[in-house]
Amino acid sequence: MKSWFAFFYYLFIKVIGALLFWVKPGNQVTLLVSFPDNARAILKEYQKGHFSFPIHVLLTQHAKSLEKEFPELTVSVINEKHPLHICKAIFSMLSSKTVIVDNYFVLTTVLTSRPDIECIQVWHANGAFKRFGLKDINTQNRSRADVRRFRKVYASFDRIVVGSEHMADIFKEFFDIKGDKFLRFGVPLTDAYYEEQENSNDLKSKYHLPVEKKIILYAPTFRDDQFERFSLPFSEKQLQHDLKGEYILAVKLHPVMKQSAELPEDSAWIKDVSDLPLADLLKMSDLLISDYSSVPFEFALLDKPILFYTYDMEAYNKNRGLIRHYTEVIPGVPCCDSGMLLEQLKDMDKLQSEVERFSREWNLYSRGHASKQLLSYVNEKSS
Repeated sequence: MKSWFAFFYYLFIKVIGALLFWVKPGNQVTLLVSFPDNARAILKEYQKGHFSFPIHVLLTQHAKSLEKEFPELTVSVINEKHPLHICKAIFSMLSSKTVIVDNYFVLTTVLTSRPDIECIQVWHANGAFKRFGLKDINTQNRSRADVRRFRKVYASFDRIVVGSEHMADIFKEFFDIKGDKFLRFGVPLTDAYYEEQENSNDLKSKYHLPVEKKIILYAPTFRDDQFERFSLPFSEKQLQHDLKGEYILAVKLHPVMKQSAELPEDSAWIKDVSDLPLADLLKMSDLLISDYSSVPFEFALLDKPILFYTYDMEAYNKNRGLIRHYTEVIPGVPCCDSGMLLEQLKDMDKLQSEVERFSREWNLYSRGHASKQLLSYVNEKSS
């Protein structure tokens, strides 16, 4: 049923694209957004007024909060499954000289027959530990027609923005990219980490967290087969005794996991920070514990240590799929229990040097000017 729906959705988009054959690209740029961070960085740079092209922002439901952040720009919130919204989105894209996207959108397949419109993929993460695209384990269970459709979407990307050669290699493999389509500008969302940082104590006060405590941020990846069951890296007792009461554990969960997870209530040592902005949490935290999420790639820009709590690595790799050599790529050692995590914390200097190595490799081109470089490139192409 899912495959049939996807097929007719794709067919509808192609028909609308064909019916709008008379629409010619103008000077405008369309920004199609599913995650807010890249778009926020791009639009903040655009508002500095150095660019000659108009921009039309199309926000999916997940990114609609951006509409209030940029009220002076032309912004539309769309439902990708609503026929009228699909038509409006396709019209905007076909009216543009450049279309910038941050995710997999079947909508971009209308651009494959329009060589005069350039489609630029900025992707929503500056690194990856999980397999995606054609190498996603779930793709192996899809029909040939589904895989052909996936390939058509990936083939619609004329350029892909990357922050490292590692990520370029991943896109080549996961999207089956031929040739060098990469814009080595860095990933726009990383620009924020080069701006003047708000004082961490001020942020703690803002969010009612104890100023006198260091913060361990635990940000586990979304597990689509384990909404309720996940493991905390430390207990309240360990935070008080093994870590000498110096830290609190701030836990940021995916919205779906948060609905069913059971965290200690009114605890002085374990805090649910799932509703707080990730960027602020990263800035005020002293240490990150993650697993297979892309959060470490951003946190590494702050030159602070990272631990990896991978208690279900074998099962996760089997069910979801990790990149090759995951254990060698991460800046540290995969830990299966609290004891291993505590052991790693004994050598903070080693953790620090590992993070610096990791950031040099994965944030090679992300140096604080990614948005400006991207928009300057688009401006030159549009003029």
